[in-house]
Amino acid sequence: MIVARTSGRLRLVAQVAHQDQCRLLAAAWGNELFRRPQPWQPVVDAAGVHDEGWRTWEEAPGVMPDGTPRGFDCMEPHEHVAIHRASAAAAAARGDAVGLVVGMHVAGLVMRRLGIDGAVPTLADRPQPARELVVWQAADARARRARLGEGADVAGWAWTSYRILQAIDLLSLYLTWRGLAGGESWSLPRVPRCQGDERGVDIAVTPVDELTCRLDPWPFGPDELDARVQARVVPDLPYPDAAALGLAINRAPAADVVFRLVGRPHGGASSRGAPGLVGPQ
Repeated sequence: MIVARTSGRLRLVAQVAHQDQCRLLAAAWGNELFRRPQPWQPVVDAAGVHDEGWRTWEEAPGVMPDGTPRGFDCMEPHEHVAIHRASAAAAAARGDAVGLVVGMHVAGLVMRRLGIDGAVPTLADRPQPARELVVWQAADARARRARLGEGADVAGWAWTSYRILQAIDLLSLYLTWRGLAGGESWSLPRVPRCQGDERGVDIAVTPVDELTCRLDPWPFGPDELDARVQARVVPDLPYPDAAALGLAINRAPAADVVFRLVGRPHGGASSRGAPGLVGPQ
């Protein structure tokens, strides 16, 4: 669950609602600067299932000792790993390509996003549940790449697709969590512009108003994009236990929050353009 304070209330977005928003963003991804790796549909499907393991947990979300709802950032490592494994299993049921990308995602959650967020830690530095998850994912990925065909540069496709999924995932968190609600500027690092673009480009995300943000450079097909997500808004107060929180959630009607994504104003020259772009794919 994603918890954000906004207008004196708590906005709660389920992880499965977040992944629905990610699927919407993935379906709109791509333009002349940001070329989709092919095939693309497995990436859209991966975005729409990468947090499926949260579905059962979110039927009865807990509370912190201070009475605030327990968000995804307050979970213990062993809890996270169990949820990540369930997400990977759900993705695997949708085919090897989807399973490969989501498997990389779950491993990246305990390994600094496989290098996007800095040097990859050694396994010895991770908690035991995380080590077991990474070892399992590595073996699973080898088997999936072999079935998909090693000669087709499956590894290159998967690495590009994984990094795009990370950008989409982080963008959704910016919208629904602390970023936009706090008036912050974030960066989506090392976003590939095509398969083979190892350096990638950082996409700046800046607030315009409480529901609108600007992206530079712009990675989507439409000139502007509405990114709706289902949320519930509950009072911002201490909840004595999970049952009290559950009652408040059940009383709050589910409603779509419509965030708007925009690019640079027309006529503005971007400093984040195409230099370094490796040819179209």
